[in-house]
Amino acid sequence: MVYSVRQLARLAGVSVRTLHYYDHIGLLRPSYRDSNGYRRYGEDAVVPLQQILFFRELGFSLADVQRIMASPRFDALEALESHRALLLQRAERVSELLSTVDRTIKQLQEGDGMQTRDYYQGFSDAKIEEYRDEVRRRWGEDALRESEERIVSMGKSGFAALQAEADAIFRSIADNMSLGFDSPEVQQQVAQWRAWLEHFSSYTDEAARGLGQMYSEDPRFAAHFEKYATGFAAFLSRAITHYMQGISAGKRAGDMPAAHRNTGRGDR
Repeated sequence: MVYSVRQLARLAGVSVRTLHYYDHIGLLRPSYRDSNGYRRYGEDAVVPLQQILFFRELGFSLADVQRIMASPRFDALEALESHRALLLQRAERVSELLSTVDRTIKQLQEGDGMQTRDYYQGFSDAKIEEYRDEVRRRWGEDALRESEERIVSMGKSGFAALQAEADAIFRSIADNMSLGFDSPEVQQQVAQWRAWLEHFSSYTDEAARGLGQMYSEDPRFAAHFEKYATGFAAFLSRAITHYMQGISAGKRAGDMPAAHRNTGRGDR
């Protein structure tokens, strides 16, 4: 099949001017020109144009697209498989964003809206900024933004439920302090805490371990956790460190600690 420039533009969902420009810069030449000088595109132009549009959708510049496609190592099939994997990742991200938007719409409709400040209830403005700066320093601006966006999207009732869940976890750990930080009972609850963290951000194991250390090293956290029991902040940090070491060892061995296997997010 042979397409005029207008037909191919309509087929691909681009403008005629775009195809003219691609021809001008040598990115996509017409298959030939007829006697009147009109551009004609054969089937051999369809797949390259598709490749160009995929690359553009994924954020590549035209210069990068031209360099990649001009390479003798360029393989159309491999590129399509790569496009597919990247587009699936984007689809998952879009799905997450849609879920967040839907929850926010529902909360606004029900009057359960939540402001970022509500997350820091009881703190002065200076303390709030001090805490936010600490998060930025340790984990970066993106981590802070993601956490606060998730909190706001929960609404006050959702956030209150998460606070109650955390309180139950910490009380259970405190009740079992006499059994030792490495006891199955304590480690089971630490696994619940690790899963609970994912409501706020996508924590790496290293970040989760660092947060556990902050619970005793940071005076603000330590003061909060000492309300559960004397010495609880240090005990909790040690229990979390032990659990995360088990996770790391389990990953190296191709397995997970029993506590993690039995209580992961898959149960929620």
